[in-house]
Parts: sequence; structure tokens; C-alpha cells
Amino acid sequence: MTKGSPALVELRNAGKTFRKRQVLLGINIAIPADQNLVLTGPSGSGKSTLLRLIAGLEAPSQGEIFLAGHLASREESVLTSPSDRGVAMVFQDLGLWPNLTALGNVRLGLSGLKLPRREKLERARAALADCQVQHAAREYPHRLSVGEQQRVALARAMAVRPRVLLLDEPFTALDIVLKDGLLDQLAQLSAKQTTRICLVSHFPPDALALNAEVAVLEDGRICEQCRLDSLPREPRSRTLQAWQRRLNGEPGIWGQF
Repeated sequence: MTKGSPALVELRNAGKTFRKRQVLLGINIAIPADQNLVLTGPSGSGKSTLLRLIAGLEAPSQGEIFLAGHLASREESVLTSPSDRGVAMVFQDLGLWPNLTALGNVRLGLSGLKLPRREKLERARAALADCQVQHAAREYPHRLSVGEQQRVALARAMAVRPRVLLLDEPFTALDIVLKDGLLDQLAQLSAKQTTRICLVSHFPPDALALNAEVAVLEDGRICEQCRLDSLPREPRSRTLQAWQRRLNGEPGIWGQF
């Protein structure tokens, strides 16, 4: 990150409460302009909620969220709408419209942009090509493989040329070959469009494919953040302790994660 430049996303003491249940507490984390991030941790630790706060789909119960140095959300208030944040999000269920073709789904993602109709069409086609799924432009989601559906969802998100792309465990249904291919594609698109990626994943090594830092969310707090290739000898988080035991061939509880 250039010295003195604001982070693309920054959460300051952010928290979220649902019906008196504290899901997130005192979150302080930033996504700089030159760094991708993999957010990991046990199921139910608040990872998806954290992405929704960044996207503006939820307001924090406490704290503040800044985008490129500008206050976007504060306690119980979303000040910058999701469509004006320069943030795109791919959900775990992908959210493709079954009655629209692949091209139609990507074009729909551009509907909020004030662009000429022809430019939207050209951008949608280019996004499908960038995600290597242009051959399926006229196909409906139910006629596509799982991997092709993933690529269409990714194309829809990347077509708006976001500054930050949020991915909420979109690869859980993929085999390792398809997943590795999509991670490589993501890394290439991130470099091409200078889009930063925040990926929620239960598999910390995904950070290596994206040249990203790993942030571990446990019990509603960020308890550790580091690069996986410089993993501390004694990680603080249960998640990275379990991963380290697996690397060392020791019995552990990785299956919980």
C-alpha cells in the first residue's frame, strides 16, 4: 500500500448484534490497495456477517466502516448504499437468476450502472470471456456445470469492475481441480483489473493462490492475521494451530473447520 494512502476497506471497532446475540465484537481490520485477504475460522464465527457489513447489506451495531478513507457505515446506519461502494459480492449459493441466460445474468448485474446499453452488452461479453465461459453466453444456469455456474457468477461480479470483490465460500461444491483453476483465474483477474479480493474460506492455503494474508475470525473477533508462508511457530488461533498440526502430520481436529 502506498504510504499515506487509505485502505480500500477499514473496519474500526466494528460489532454486530442480532437479537441480543453478539456475533462480531471489536473488529479492527483493513484491506489495503495492494493486498488480498482470506478470512477463515470455524463455522458460525461471523465471517459471512463481516462480508455483509463491508458490502453495506447490514449496518454495524457498533463501530465504523470506511471505504477508501470515507465513512460508509456507522452504528446502526448505512451511509453509502451497496451500489455506490465499489464493492461486489458472490454468495455461496451464487444467486443466478434461473430465467436468464448467462449473458442475461451478467447484464443484470450491470443494471445499476449508468452506461449505454451497447456498452453494458460489450462489458458483459468481455466479463464472460475473462472468466472463460463465453461459450455459455446463451445457456441458462440449469444447463451449466457447477464450475460454469461459478464462472458466470464471478463474471457478473467482475463486470462492474469493483475495487473490492467479496467471496462468501463460493467454491465449496467444487472438486480440487476446478477450485484451483478458479483461484488461478481470480488471481489473474485481480491483477488485470486491480481488484482486491476478500475470500471467506475454510481452507487457509487458498491464501497462497491469491498471494493473500490470512485473517482468522474466532468467537466474533479477529484473533490472528499473517501470511501463511510466514506462519508463526506458535499460532494463537485454534484454526491455524489445527492447520499447523496437519502440516506436521500430527493428529488434530481440523475436521471441525
